[in-house]
Order: sequence, then C-alpha cells, then structure tokens
Amino acid sequence: MKQYLLLLLIVMSSTIQAQDQYTLKNLAINDKLSQYGVVYVKDSIVFFSRYKVNSFGSVERNSGNQQIFTLYQGVMNQDGEITNAKEFVSSDRFVFNSSSAGFSKDGKYIYVTTNEKKRGDVYKYDDKTRNLRMELGEYVEGKGYMKFKPLPFCDERYSYAHPSVSPDGQYLYFTSNIPLAKGPTDIFRVKILGNNRYGDIENIGAHVNSPRKEMFPFITEGNVLYFSSDRNKGYGGLDLYRVEMKADGTFGDPVLMPKPINSEADDMCFELLPDGKSGFFSSNREGGKGEDDIYYFTKD
Repeated sequence: MKQYLLLLLIVMSSTIQAQDQYTLKNLAINDKLSQYGVVYVKDSIVFFSRYKVNSFGSVERNSGNQQIFTLYQGVMNQDGEITNAKEFVSSDRFVFNSSSAGFSKDGKYIYVTTNEKKRGDVYKYDDKTRNLRMELGEYVEGKGYMKFKPLPFCDERYSYAHPSVSPDGQYLYFTSNIPLAKGPTDIFRVKILGNNRYGDIENIGAHVNSPRKEMFPFITEGNVLYFSSDRNKGYGGLDLYRVEMKADGTFGDPVLMPKPINSEADDMCFELLPDGKSGFFSSNREGGKGEDDIYYFTKD
C-alpha cells in the first residue's frame, strides 16, 4: 500500500511539473484608460485598441457623447513592451469606433471592426442602434492602409467583429450575433476567395460555441484556436479557452486555460507570438492600471 501511494505521488508530481507555468507583465503603455486587443504583424509591429485622445489629452466623444475607440500601432521590443505608440492613421477616417484588427500574414490587408456609419458615406443608419461591421483595407506603399470597404456579407441588422485571419490565409474568423448563432454571440468563419469575395458563413460548431458568449478568436500556426467565453464552469467573467482543430477542419473540446492567464475578471484577446512561448492578452482584473490592460506573458 505504501509503495502504491508513493508511486501515485510521483505520478501526480510529474503531471504538475509538466503543466505550463506563466509569467505575466502589465505593460508600461497601460494607463487609466482602456487598452486591449494586441495583434502582432510582420516586422514586430503591433496594433491595439484604446480610446481616441485629442491634442489636449482628453478622450474624444461622438455626437452621442460616447467615448470613441480607435487603433494604435507601435513596435514591440525584446521585453514585450510596446514602444513608439501612435494613433493608426488612414486616408479613410472612421467617424465612430474602430478596433479589433486582423491582418493577412504578409501584412498587405487589414480587417478592422468599426461601426456602419463612416466618413459620410451612403450608409445612413440609426445612431442609436449602430451595429458593428468589418471592413477590409489594403496597404499601399508610402501611403499606409487605405481603400477600406465593408465586407459584402455584413448585414446591417447584425454585428460582425473581432476579425482574425488563419495563418494559411484561407479563412477569416470573427464574432457575430447573426441568426446562425447558438448564443448571444458565436464564432464563425468564411473562406477568403480574394478581391473582397468570400464563401458562405460557417458556424464553427457546438464544440466551441455554447449558449453563452464566444468572442475574440485567434488561431495559431499549429491550428489551435484561442477564444474568450463567459460559459459556465469558468473562473468568472470572460475566460480564455484553447481548442485544437482536427485534420478534417472540425474542432475538439475547448480547454479552460489556467491561472494566471485567467482570473475572476474578463480575460480576452489572446495572441500567441511566433516563438510559441510568449504573447499578449487583455484583462480588467484587479490590480490593473485602467479599465482594460494589456499583459505580456511568457511560458515555460
């Protein structure tokens, strides 16, 4: 009996040691405002979302007195800090919010979450019911990202957000509340056909999507999908999950990520860097500097 217990303890100890151990760092770029949604692009450029601030240091507001989110870009140094941050500037000015960007692997195309009404165009929707939509922009040498156009499958009656391009460039993953959703928001994907053409919208399945909210998809080179959900049996608020894609393109069962990646607060926007051992996520957990903070992590 003693030998059996000793063997059991050895096995349990080995299992515990085999688990990933995470070290977190609250980035220096965080302040009392909201920063979230880091996306790594080629040449160590990162994009993230935060409130739009004017030259007086005050947060800008729209005609409805709502604070405006916009994209910022910077450079990541070897310690994971984001430096030289500046507001993302395009020839197409978004009137309301713009956030949660996704990029093609070569950085030529940007997918951005925004509101339907933008730059005085023909879209005239009710300001009180501004749904989210996704737009595609193209990088033009010397001019930056421009020529933005709404994705053709975005229906003004619903919201489409949090775009993420698969590493092979074949699929665009996103969050939406269209009727195909099983919960308030589900994760979907469409096949990218080129020239702003896409295949049919596909719900990625009940293994991933629950009767609760699923948001902020990100898929790795190894076909592992990370996302946030407020489903039951989590730590609280939005929690981060990982799930492996099978060879046939379907997904297995999601696994709740451990602490300290998760907390009792909202944890979201997971981004694994190319080294596979470090990355970013966002959280409004206790001890942060502002509404939402960006955390850099390394794992053993």
